[in-house]
Amino acid sequence: MKDEAKSRSRTTISDIIYFYKQQLSRFYKIGIGNKTKFNTVVTDRLLDATLRRLKELQSKRDTLIHKARVSKNGVK
Repeated sequence: MKDEAKSRSRTTISDIIYFYKQQLSRFYKIGIGNKTKFNTVVTDRLLDATLRRLKELQSKRDTLIHKARVSKNGVK
């Protein structure tokens, strides 16, 4: 993968991570049992799923960053 493509990939992942963080913030402000502007009820299950996906994305981003650093140092 070219450096430009790697950079775009990290940016995209970072953007999605930002989205999930914003969603969690909104859900906590709305509160469990209340509805979003799209009539989605905020539940523990919704919060857990959103948090789980956020952690998955953060882990993937961290792995990509680590691999990029290692390859720049000439170690593969």
